[in-house]
Amino acid sequence: MPSSFVGCRSRRLIAGSVICLFLWCSHISNSFVPSCTSRRAKSAPQTIMWAAPVGSPTGEFTLRYFDGRGVAEMARMLFALAGESYEDKRYKIIFGKPFDFSTMQREEFDADKAAGRLDVAMGKVPVLESGEFVLPQSKAIERYLAKRFGMMGSNLEEEAWIDALAEHVRDINDAYNKKGIFFMKDEEKKAELKAKWHTEELPGFLQKLESAIPGADGFAIGSKTSLADVCIYKLLKDTYDEDVSAAYSECPKLQSIVQSIDKHEKLQKWIAERPQTMF
Repeated sequence: MPSSFVGCRSRRLIAGSVICLFLWCSHISNSFVPSCTSRRAKSAPQTIMWAAPVGSPTGEFTLRYFDGRGVAEMARMLFALAGESYEDKRYKIIFGKPFDFSTMQREEFDADKAAGRLDVAMGKVPVLESGEFVLPQSKAIERYLAKRFGMMGSNLEEEAWIDALAEHVRDINDAYNKKGIFFMKDEEKKAELKAKWHTEELPGFLQKLESAIPGADGFAIGSKTSLADVCIYKLLKDTYDEDVSAAYSECPKLQSIVQSIDKHEKLQKWIAERPQTMF
């Protein structure tokens, strides 16, 4: 596999979204049933084998996702910050040619989907499991874990603001993803777009984010680390290949948040030792 596909944070961000979109589309095309059948025909009962989403969690959590960072990495970072053990279940994806989906193999994922294990997630991942509790959707998982680990503020108003700042960060990520840089074949155009993003567009977004943050002293909200802080940290330190510190050099609140999260030894240990993956 070419080295350009390994260790690239900005490419992982886009690749994770593209791979999940492709897998979702595959699920839809494989499971679609025409709606113009006779009204008198009775549908065969469907047994959902694994879905028991509203039970209580018991024992260690399992986080199911592909063998990549993608949209599950925030949950892994929350586990690390909280010092909580869990099973990091990774479905292998094998490409005959890098990112050529016609050559992709995902045998274990396909087997679990066929068995109904992912029905609660509409055939997608990530999925968080513990005992009779099963939760799909990456953002729902992030918020659930953050609340469980005491990272969703001290009251309802702080929780709402943490949610809002997390959505601000998502808006910035979406703006970058829409550029389609990862699969762009024109290297000159790709370099031009990245340079403009890092020197013009990202600094503008970060100035707006800085102005939106109500907290101080290393915390986006309140007086302790929250999901908002982790989202901001991941955006600034765990998304791009390039060092983007210049983009927030005039944003003291963002700088303080990064410095605060940098001090969490368990998270830094996870970042240093986590598997090196394609996306």
